[in-house]
Amino acid sequence: MLTLSTAGKSGIDAVNIVNDALAKSDDDELRILIDSPLQAEGIRKFLEAHGFSNVVPEDDDGILYLMATKTHGAPEEPSAPHSLKGTVNGQPAIPSRTGILITCRNKEYTSAFMKNFLSSLTKTKNKPDVIALLDAAVKIAAYNSPLCAFLKRLEASGVQVLLSEPCADRLGMTEAAGAGVIADMAEILDEIFSCGKVISI
Repeated sequence: MLTLSTAGKSGIDAVNIVNDALAKSDDDELRILIDSPLQAEGIRKFLEAHGFSNVVPEDDDGILYLMATKTHGAPEEPSAPHSLKGTVNGQPAIPSRTGILITCRNKEYTSAFMKNFLSSLTKTKNKPDVIALLDAAVKIAAYNSPLCAFLKRLEASGVQVLLSEPCADRLGMTEAAGAGVIADMAEILDEIFSCGKVISI
């Protein structure tokens, strides 16, 4: 079993550590030390796209790990938008990613446009990997928001929803979020910068 540590690393750096280790090892089982939900989600998607199954968290006396087992035989084709885009220098490429950055002010977060946009996004075949909510847009994720249900559906389909920690704190959303993960700006920027395509609204 190959044991790795991604503690203290950003989401994309954690995936790069795993990618580099897999390029040098034939191990079919992995045990990866993690310390944030962002790391876990990014690594899980990467491993599943590379033929690993049963990617599950494990708590060892408060120390968190991801356990993964390689699938033998032909792996299932990953669904878009996580499909691989070939190789880089002969090594498996990190899956192409798409991000949506929502930065609305005042009451725009309850507008008919935003409702239509999120509703339509839940029905599309190709969904983004990351949705980041900044400024007043964090209120979309409030448990009593009429739009929160759309974010929950997107999360259930594998979309990572991130709420800006300083914005959530300023708007009293720290304990009121009904969907998504509250993250600091460095983590959000790491995730957005790792996307090959970013749509800003």
